[in-house]
Amino acid sequence: MFQYFPNNHMWSLAVMRAVASGANFGEIDWACSGLHEASAVDPDGDIDAWYRAWMGLGEQVEGQAAQAAQRGHDVSARHAYMRAAIYYQWAEAFLDPDDARAPQAFDRHLTTFAQGAALMEPRVEVFELPFEGSSLTAYFVPARGVHGKAPVVVLTDGLDGTKEEMFYVAQALAERGMACLAFDGPGQGATLRLHKLAARHDSEAAVGVVCDYLETRDDIDASRIGLIGVSLGGYYAPRAAAFEKRIKACVAWSAIYDYHASWVRRTGYTPGGAVREPGRAAPRGTTGKHVLRIMGTSDWDTAFHKLEAFRLAGVASQITCSVLLVHGERDMQTAEAEVKQLLEEIGAKDKTLRIWRASEGGASHVQLDRQEPALSEICDWFDDRLTLRRQHDR
Repeated sequence: MFQYFPNNHMWSLAVMRAVASGANFGEIDWACSGLHEASAVDPDGDIDAWYRAWMGLGEQVEGQAAQAAQRGHDVSARHAYMRAAIYYQWAEAFLDPDDARAPQAFDRHLTTFAQGAALMEPRVEVFELPFEGSSLTAYFVPARGVHGKAPVVVLTDGLDGTKEEMFYVAQALAERGMACLAFDGPGQGATLRLHKLAARHDSEAAVGVVCDYLETRDDIDASRIGLIGVSLGGYYAPRAAAFEKRIKACVAWSAIYDYHASWVRRTGYTPGGAVREPGRAAPRGTTGKHVLRIMGTSDWDTAFHKLEAFRLAGVASQITCSVLLVHGERDMQTAEAEVKQLLEEIGAKDKTLRIWRASEGGASHVQLDRQEPALSEICDWFDDRLTLRRQHDR
């Protein structure tokens, strides 16, 4: 994967994620070209410098959006609001969760996304779904070119992602005649930050609420519901599909078989704080605080104990819908052998493992080193299984 900041993998990853979700690389380079020295300060880099660069870029682009909207140029305004939302997301991303600037930046992220969504044709709906006395934040993207009830794909993001970051996936599905409902589950995005719901292993609880809602819409065929999970969503999606039988097709984009094992492998951390391998330990600084907040705890022993439930062993056999597992051979979070084990244990007859090799590009986590071909394959896979047009061709 391209390392914009050779001395800071997390900052480089953020740049690649921002570009994938619709940011303009030229704008990012304009804002970040002076941050290379700051990227090498301490393990986390100079977070204040990072925040100033991305917040300033967001404010500038939001200003462009407001001017375009005032002049009646809705298309330009929409594009600018959506880019501003991305820049505000990344301004907030590395701040200490207790930093007063964090909720302000994230609010700008949500607000500019909603402003851009309101200018979409057809309009994108932004709303909340009641969930166990609280709520899940969500948006709905209508299918394009469909007369009558459309199939729908539910989208859940990863550990530190947001549903807004995944809007480009929703658009790609909508272009192929499938609606999309994206939501932040417990531990994710706005649901974590606004409603303080921590991550939990039983993702079927949230997905079930989403399916209940979809059954109430007169523009959705609830017999054709798909589900895609990205990154940590590569655990959440197959877990939910094992128990929520209204899901007819499921994609685990960067599939995860055992998330507890993934964190042990990455950190060398064991209960009590012992380090199995020299130089490796649980994340520190703001990165560690973010992970602990997501898990709803203040210490790593509790977090790792909670992660023990984030496993698909003994669960995968209950998955009976069509399944696509997507993996990159250089993915550092999940070993190829584990994904193959997951494929073997899945109970469905229609199950496929797609491994992206370095020779073709897309070998990194979520294919960030060359994502467009993978996105097209995933959307076409859903198209083949959910749209009536394609079902008639099979």
